[in-house]
Amino acid sequence: MVTSEWFIGIDGGGTKTDLALIDTDGSLVGRVQGSSSNRTVVGPEAAKDVLQSLIDETIRQAGVKRRITAGWIGLAGADRPEDKAMFRVALANRIDNIHITNDAELVLSGNPDGIGIALIGGTGSIAFARNEAGVSGRSGGWGHIFGDEGSAYGVAVDALRAVAAATDGRGPETTLTGLLMSHWRVATPQQLILTIYGAEVRKSDIAASAPVIVNAAREGDEVALRLLDSAAVQLASLVGSLLQRVPFATPPSVAVTGGLLLQSPELRALVRQELVDQPCQVELTLVEDLAVSAAHAIRIETLKGRA
Repeated sequence: MVTSEWFIGIDGGGTKTDLALIDTDGSLVGRVQGSSSNRTVVGPEAAKDVLQSLIDETIRQAGVKRRITAGWIGLAGADRPEDKAMFRVALANRIDNIHITNDAELVLSGNPDGIGIALIGGTGSIAFARNEAGVSGRSGGWGHIFGDEGSAYGVAVDALRAVAAATDGRGPETTLTGLLMSHWRVATPQQLILTIYGAEVRKSDIAASAPVIVNAAREGDEVALRLLDSAAVQLASLVGSLLQRVPFATPPSVAVTGGLLLQSPELRALVRQELVDQPCQVELTLVEDLAVSAAHAIRIETLKGRA
């Protein structure tokens, strides 16, 4: 009887962390979701604690009695060598072989040899590219203070600015005023100040209001439509900048993920429109389960290395 081995994929984003555990045959045996493990958002110690507890929960759920053979862990905010080393040490007693990358690289885990362009439009925004020669690059991922354009957070903040401008008479009236007041459960636009700047409001809470803007755009609100147009331009510019720096022999595919892009076909259509003149494939490939994709990729890579 062959003893099964275990392979884990972890997608740690700015809002949530997804884990998928599979066995040697590729069957899914454990699935857990928890809070953010982005060290920039929650801090390094909290990020380590989240990952450790979620891995333990996944192991318990699957009834695994042995250590995990290998894991691909994609974490937003884990780009520096010292960050990767920190997480590797924290997880070494749970996983034998650990592969840690930025979460954007997970998006290409299902592509042959990991070639192509990945675009994330979720709580934050980032793009990553790898060409046929193994040359890679990234664009975006600068965080919410001086980056994250086109993300759920970016769109939500722009919408709040539009509401402020409309309230002051500096900008056009918009249904977003009432919609966002309802979302945040306040009676006047001015009450948004105390609510939004409250100590308990996180970046992910603000990003969670992005569907309000998408729905307003669907109803024809001109301001909301303009915000989606702007987001599409910003997201497409991430891809465009990579195409200038990472040369491809053939037009690469563009794989997209992140809550805002996955939940808004309107935004994806606008991004496609912006990419028409770029040397890449215009049709966007949706990647909806990064943790499972990463688990399968690390399983294949591990077993292939033994052949």
